Amino acid sequence: MSIATVGQAAILLTVCGALLAAVAGMIGARMRVGAPGEARWLSRAEAGLRLALGGAVVSSLVLVLALLAGDYTLQYVVDRTSNDLAPGLRFTAWWSGQEGSLLLWLLILLVYGAVMAAGMRRTQLPSNVRAGAIGVLGSAACFFAVLCAWVARPFKLVHVVPADGAGMSPALQNYWMAIHPPALYLGYVAVAVPFALVFGAAIARDSADVWLPLARRWMLIGWIGLSAGLILGARWAYEEIGWGGYWAWDPVENAALMPWLTATASLHSFMVQQRRGMLRSWNAGLVALTFCLSIFGTFITRSGVLSSVHSFVSSPVGWWFIGFLAIVIIVSVVMLATSSSLRSTGGAITTVASRESAFLFNGLILVAIALTVLWGVLYPLLSAAITAHRESLQAPWFNFFLAAFGIPLLLLMAIGNEIPWRGTTARGLLTRLTIPLGVGVLGGAISVVVGGAGSPAATAGISFGVCVVVGVGTDIRRTIRARRSSTGERWMVAARTVVRKQRRRIGGHIAHVGIGLLAIAICGNALGLSSVSRTIKRGETIHIAPWKLTYTNVSRVRSSSSMQVRATFDVRRNGNRVGSLSAGRNFYPASGEVSNEVGVHRDFATAGDLFVTVDRLGERGDASVKVIKNPMINLLWFAGLLSMVGGMIAAWPQRRRASSGAAAGSESHSVTPASAPVGVPSATNG
Repeated sequence: MSIATVGQAAILLTVCGALLAAVAGMIGARMRVGAPGEARWLSRAEAGLRLALGGAVVSSLVLVLALLAGDYTLQYVVDRTSNDLAPGLRFTAWWSGQEGSLLLWLLILLVYGAVMAAGMRRTQLPSNVRAGAIGVLGSAACFFAVLCAWVARPFKLVHVVPADGAGMSPALQNYWMAIHPPALYLGYVAVAVPFALVFGAAIARDSADVWLPLARRWMLIGWIGLSAGLILGARWAYEEIGWGGYWAWDPVENAALMPWLTATASLHSFMVQQRRGMLRSWNAGLVALTFCLSIFGTFITRSGVLSSVHSFVSSPVGWWFIGFLAIVIIVSVVMLATSSSLRSTGGAITTVASRESAFLFNGLILVAIALTVLWGVLYPLLSAAITAHRESLQAPWFNFFLAAFGIPLLLLMAIGNEIPWRGTTARGLLTRLTIPLGVGVLGGAISVVVGGAGSPAATAGISFGVCVVVGVGTDIRRTIRARRSSTGERWMVAARTVVRKQRRRIGGHIAHVGIGLLAIAICGNALGLSSVSRTIKRGETIHIAPWKLTYTNVSRVRSSSSMQVRATFDVRRNGNRVGSLSAGRNFYPASGEVSNEVGVHRDFATAGDLFVTVDRLGERGDASVKVIKNPMINLLWFAGLLSMVGGMIAAWPQRRRASSGAAAGSESHSVTPASAPVGVPSATNG
């Protein structure tokens, strides 16, 4: 039996298991709790999920072994690897192509499904809701399994077995690409679980919110994965493409940004539903929109309808995604319009100056940004369909709307920590905002002095970013001080207690600090960015204050897979030598492709980089050099990492007290000190 036969049989087994999970889950969801046969249908749905997971594990293992062994009987192995490729890169070839990445997506979805099923068993969810969630997720898994089985087949055989493969694109032979796509997939796929929970409950006609804590945690997992994918992708683009930037409003970049924005909105709105029983319909719509945007992003990446350095080649797979997306949209709209279980039962927002209002406005702005980006992505397709001439919206258009929506969003973030539930007075709010707003104005003034007043939007972004960071600090200080006054504990003891008992709240605060620093880094980089381009000969110098680079040498080296050319530069700052760097290009004979190899010198004084690229090296040693001064770029990477750490802290399960009576692994629907929403003082800290 060939390796292709084993792999294809395992995928067909996955199709059968996913189909069983979908059908049995849907039937079980429509049965009343306690009705005869209800438990059997839930058991069948879970068995189908396990069967599908087993098939996906086996097929994935077979493909990985084929890639590592260089089995050129498989077309996928021929197209993605070569004899000179290192084993680590052979493994990453699993997700470097269309077919392998879809198989990875399917595996992650089924692993998530198994974890979701186990999590539901430890909660008070009714069995018909559990069956409905498995049915919805099984339907999505069935779609991906069908794609892997018959449309984008990873185990397709070659007609003639070659001696060597075509190799891997140089752009993918980068350590960031080893972790960027899987991280993004972990986020993309995780948002399917809240969708399954919400609409599984709707199919079961269950109007309780027992699913809410579980959905919130899964949405947070998706948010962490999308955050990691975005920041790692930006880092890859910064180092590998060689243009000195990190974000170009590329269609695939935008496709990952949109579900991140709506996931962020839902995480805040979930707190309102959990605390006040409000915004249930809005939250269900956000969950559906986030899932739809993740599917749309997959279509953009895999269809080839839009040009992108991140996308796969043109493929009929994209149109399958369009059909699947259309079905999901129609079903979601019908369910939202007709299902009484998705309608809110709590009170109404009675005042604008309340945390409920702040979170609602926060969500509206985030959705507005997402829809604006969506319009920018769709515009080339619409213009081509209407005028037969494709036009694209460029970075200035996106930047304008990002500033128009982003600056009020930062202000809302700063205010949100200071507004209590159910409202406050204007005087009380201004009193709490005095320090954050004052320090924020000071930060904006310093940015004008240091970077100039060329961009009012960037200055405002820095000012409000500082306001967010300082506001978080003052809120944490106020919480610790309140605990000290009620318990008499020392500062360090009170701080440790607050962190231990309010992990979700502290995690949210850390994530907000990361977003504030991200705004400061983006705006500071925009204010201080400068570059110079010249063609120079050996011994000549390029000046970009306070730097001076002298071209000293050129080298040519042949490796096992590429021919490497490097120019070396002596680097001085304010006349003092700080080191040297090399930049150049690699040529890969197997694929005929060329990659940029940039030179970077870290500048701790500005939290930035001195970034050097060499576009051409002549036979006489002359070099076309571009030098970029990139301030605050390293603060951007740190801010992204800090946001993810905050999300992980917030998502980490809280240890339960023995007296709580809750089942192990379950989450309480009520808001306790351990699960108080971000910025809400609990009973234990005043």
